Amino acid sequence: MPTGGDSPPYPTDSLFDRYSASPSDAHAQRDLGHGQTRTTRLRATGVKLSVYLNTEVDRGRATVISLPEECDTLGEVLPKIQQSMQLDRRMMYAAELYLPDGTKINTYKQLIDAAALDTAIVVGCGEPFDPSTIPYDILEFHLQGGGRQAAKKVKKQLQDKRKEEALEKADSVRASGHGLDSVAASTSRMNTIESNREQANFQRQEYMDQLMYRAAQQKDLMDRVHHNNILHKMEQEESRAKREEFERIRLETLNDQRRLDKEISDAKKAEQKAKIKVMHDKVKHDFENSGFYKKSKRLANISRGGSSKKVSV
Repeated sequence: MPTGGDSPPYPTDSLFDRYSASPSDAHAQRDLGHGQTRTTRLRATGVKLSVYLNTEVDRGRATVISLPEECDTLGEVLPKIQQSMQLDRRMMYAAELYLPDGTKINTYKQLIDAAALDTAIVVGCGEPFDPSTIPYDILEFHLQGGGRQAAKKVKKQLQDKRKEEALEKADSVRASGHGLDSVAASTSRMNTIESNREQANFQRQEYMDQLMYRAAQQKDLMDRVHHNNILHKMEQEESRAKREEFERIRLETLNDQRRLDKEISDAKKAEQKAKIKVMHDKVKHDFENSGFYKKSKRLANISRGGSSKKVSV
């Protein structure tokens, strides 16, 4: 319980006193209306984007992104798109935003206007815009202005095209001479099926002929390659035989030259020995017939004979 000197921890007035008002105050509150909360502001100004990845619009699903209230620039929107589409797992980074017709979104106002019309937003990651992957319905919705009215216009255009195609088909049935009754359509359909079957058979036959022609060309090519390989091997064998013959002749020539050189060398040595022997014989004969040799020989005989006689004292 609070003491008399302390301040109370809660207001002294009751709930009735706090929320009740005089008739004049109630009239003033009716003039002011309900106050805005964060939820009502998000519902009124919230932005939802249907984004597709560039080059994958025709085979990918849309990713719906609700932008928070604090996002008011493209620099803040791109990280939200990066996170919502989980592009980090694919090593891709959102860099540009395009409309379905290829127009680049440069301002946040363009993005808000496109989101208000439920226009698909194409997210580019640095590569060029690919118009070939944009489906026909998404492109037509954007070209017709977007929103529900664009869907109605596109639907009406498709209905008109179907009606025109049906009228053209009926005119072609009548022009083919099948009549105007209910059997004409079935007769025309049967004729069309038969014509398509004949055309398919003709195309199948042409395809088979092309396959046979290509097989014949491939066989001819393989035969030529095989023949060229045989000729190449024959040329290699002839070249090898020529090299072997040339090497054999060269070795024989070298052996003959060595043998001839040896015979010449042996003849020269024999001739030299003969000359040396003749000179030796001449010197020996001259020495034996010289007077000095005869005198020395006689003295040697005398000395040999004197030493053999007995000496008497």
